[in-house]
Amino acid sequence: MNQQPTQGIDIELPQDAPSPAAAPKTVRSRPSMRPERRYYAVNVLVLFFIFAAISLFLVFGKRPEKSAEENRDLAPCPRFSLSSYFDGSFTTEFSQYFNDSVPMRSFFKGVIADFRGNLGVPYDEEIILIGSIPEVEKITEPNETEPHTQFAPMQAQPTVPTEYEPATRPTEPATTGQEIADPTEATEPENDYENFDGEIANNILIVKDRGLMLYNGTQKNAEYYAKTLNAYKTALGSDVNVYSLVAPTAVSYYLPSKFADCTASEKDNINHLNSLFEDVVPVDAYGALEAHKSEAIYSRTDHHWQPLGAYYAAEEFAKTASVSFAPMSAYETAALDNYVGTLYGYTGNAVFKDNPEPFVYYKPTNAFTTTYYNTDMTNAREGSLLLRNVEQLDPSSWYLVFMGGDDRITHITTDCTNDRRLLIIKDSYGNALVPCLTRSFSEIWVIDMRYFEPKVVDFAKEHEITDVLFAMNTFSAMGGNAKNLETIMK
Repeated sequence: MNQQPTQGIDIELPQDAPSPAAAPKTVRSRPSMRPERRYYAVNVLVLFFIFAAISLFLVFGKRPEKSAEENRDLAPCPRFSLSSYFDGSFTTEFSQYFNDSVPMRSFFKGVIADFRGNLGVPYDEEIILIGSIPEVEKITEPNETEPHTQFAPMQAQPTVPTEYEPATRPTEPATTGQEIADPTEATEPENDYENFDGEIANNILIVKDRGLMLYNGTQKNAEYYAKTLNAYKTALGSDVNVYSLVAPTAVSYYLPSKFADCTASEKDNINHLNSLFEDVVPVDAYGALEAHKSEAIYSRTDHHWQPLGAYYAAEEFAKTASVSFAPMSAYETAALDNYVGTLYGYTGNAVFKDNPEPFVYYKPTNAFTTTYYNTDMTNAREGSLLLRNVEQLDPSSWYLVFMGGDDRITHITTDCTNDRRLLIIKDSYGNALVPCLTRSFSEIWVIDMRYFEPKVVDFAKEHEITDVLFAMNTFSAMGGNAKNLETIMK
């Protein structure tokens, strides 16, 4: 049957089909959460648990009290008081404590150093500045109007017990560690740093495999130090010989010329300092070390000198003080491999960890006894001048072989019969001098200016000291540590 076309589409339904109005409705269940929302929720939960775990770790994890890599005590937890809270000192000190003593601090520093070292930045192709280069004051020669005191002769001239003995190369074999080359045979071309660029981190210049602490001492600080030592000489009297041994650091001998403007001159600063002394006798450690700079006299990975450098400085002091001095052949040489010192901890740069060095020290073989006291002269106990089994310590702590550290008073009675009694007032550089002088003085007292509690002048008179040696590096003598000298005097 023909039908007239109409607009749209005509659908012919079977007679038994239900009408559209009667068709059943389809009901779809609505999902509880879309997939992307579930993903977001999982991310939030994961991050929550990560941050919760980190927070619990920081709050309840065991916090270290010392840093072996940096050879220092970490910031202590302050005691709470209402006054310290309201003046802001408690929150400041607690923030320092919380940031400085992170649980597993050494482990995380190593991980960060390795990560940074593997970022792909070529180490020896460009200079990377981390932080800022310090502004330094160049030391100039003293003006003619500035005081320049000639060194007066010592009032009490000691007798020389034996003829001065020059140093010779060590002949004893190493007692520990693998066989290594004699440190005195190292030549400068093997450690030529002029052809390398580097990076500056935490005021430390890293060139090739060596760290150099940039020096920023000033004339003003040198004058303060000289004034303090002159006051000591006046207080101790004419019968006591007073010496100043200011040790330069590695930056004086191994700094590439292209970085000369990054540091002040330790040599100029020491010369200016020495020109201001009155009856205080300077020891030319700078010249003594310069003559041996091609040898391993400074650590590459540590801010200290190597014991060999301390030996040459002690030799110069013995010349100045007119006392006998033992040659290297009189010592037993001990060598340890894989030493990584404090500069790794200061900078976090993996170049130090990846380039360890030998640590060589010398054991005196003459007869002597060592007694230790607390910093207030209590709790006397006998001990060893050089730590036994030092190789069992973390390699970063091997410099502690000398007397075990700084926070003690040390008294050494030797078999030397010249009746000279030496008091060494020092920083940690002075520690390595002590074993070199056990054949030079009948008694040696060693105190650290940062920890000593009695009054030094009274202490020296009580123990009938004949010679006082101030022994420290330029950073201490011309830095904040020098203020401790005035404190322990008064």
